[in-house]
Amino acid sequence: MTKRNRMKNVYVVKSDTTDIEEQHQELETKSVYLLKADDHVINKYSDIVYRFVDGDDGLFLIISQDRTFYNNFRKSFYKELRIDQERIRLSPNKEKAFKEIRIYREHDKHPLLFLEANLDGRSTLPFLEELKAAYKDMLVIVLTNDGDKDQVAQFVEAGADNFITKPISLNVLIEKIANTLVPQDEIGKLVREGKRKLGNVEFALAYGVARDILQRKPGSPAGLLIMGDALKGLTKRDDALKLYLQAAQNAPMYLEPLKKIVEYYREDDDEDGVLRYLERIDDLSPLHPGRKREIGEIYLGRGDIQKAATYLEESIRLTHAQRLPECVTMAVKYADEIFGRKEEAAEGLLTLCTRLARAYRVEAHWSWYNRLGMLLRRRKCWQEAVKAYGEAAIRAPEDATIPFNRGMAYVEGKDLRRAAEQFQQAIRLDSSLYEKNIEAAYIMGQVFARAHYDRDAAKVLGHIQNVRPGYKKVESILQSLKR
Repeated sequence: MTKRNRMKNVYVVKSDTTDIEEQHQELETKSVYLLKADDHVINKYSDIVYRFVDGDDGLFLIISQDRTFYNNFRKSFYKELRIDQERIRLSPNKEKAFKEIRIYREHDKHPLLFLEANLDGRSTLPFLEELKAAYKDMLVIVLTNDGDKDQVAQFVEAGADNFITKPISLNVLIEKIANTLVPQDEIGKLVREGKRKLGNVEFALAYGVARDILQRKPGSPAGLLIMGDALKGLTKRDDALKLYLQAAQNAPMYLEPLKKIVEYYREDDDEDGVLRYLERIDDLSPLHPGRKREIGEIYLGRGDIQKAATYLEESIRLTHAQRLPECVTMAVKYADEIFGRKEEAAEGLLTLCTRLARAYRVEAHWSWYNRLGMLLRRRKCWQEAVKAYGEAAIRAPEDATIPFNRGMAYVEGKDLRRAAEQFQQAIRLDSSLYEKNIEAAYIMGQVFARAHYDRDAAKVLGHIQNVRPGYKKVESILQSLKR
């Protein structure tokens, strides 16, 4: 087909002109690694791409470290469509991408984003959520290598407009871009127009578009939501809620109506309504860490500590699954808060603290292990408790309470010799330890005696006899030691 003339330059964050000309010359002789597009595909969709690039001053921003995909994209689009290479940009990390997007938007450029689902081994889902919050009309195509259904569902919920599973043919790439830029069906075009009107705060016009949608497709959830948003913008909140509820009823697996209802109740400070619908969304889409965290915090505020701990644990696990290091900070924060309010509910969170510290090479605090050991002892898991106290001792070797607690775990496991050794270590670290608590001293004295550590037993029990004559069986144990 006939190639069009080269278009105008982008002028924003642009490449060196000499380099671009050299690249153009190179493309005339080098092979293109994407499959050549069929002419009928180019004929069908090229006008949409040209309108975007020329009419809307659009460009393609690839947020990826996959230079092969980037180079193939750039070379193929120049060779087949004569799309100037300045219009195809590469940003290898999220921070640089955000800066470039801001510059482009300030100069009335319209980037279409290609976002890798994972960068540097971490999910870009939080980045997409942040991006969509800042630029609601930003179009984003997510790049994946395996098309994992759970991952795709998460990105759809976060606002992804389309998906590409690599590797991809040029035919499919052009078609995906065209369908993302311009929906191919009339309802899709009206939905996008309605959203544009809402974004421009043209609520009456958006209502008219929604009415057109519902005339063409009665009960359309998308039409009901646009009409609901328009009515809410026109301060008819009760009517808006009815439409959101109707949309949710018409499409029970569609998350957007439920999210609108949550937002409605949040604006009214109706915590019961927020929680009820957040849990409904979580049942349908259980892999969103932020939502589980919000539910957990609501239960925490209500004093339902066990439920709070369950949701918060799941939130942290899901955050870790995305390889986001803030999961460590979250685990420590919530473990401390839960432990302070209901100790036994914190075991899972404390275990997470220790595992995540290893995973992210963060220095674990001895108190996590000490607390974990205490909770394990309550569940009669004395061997696991011994291990936890051992980890605590490595991190706080001068703290006398740790070997004492470890000794108590051995007592519960009926290993009196090891218990006596731990009590000896505790007293070496704090010679006055047995003077601080008479019941603890009595336990140590009994263990020393039964493990045949007679001198230690006599010392500890002798102290008790001096300060509390007649305390329990101290006198008879002392008599037995003399025999």
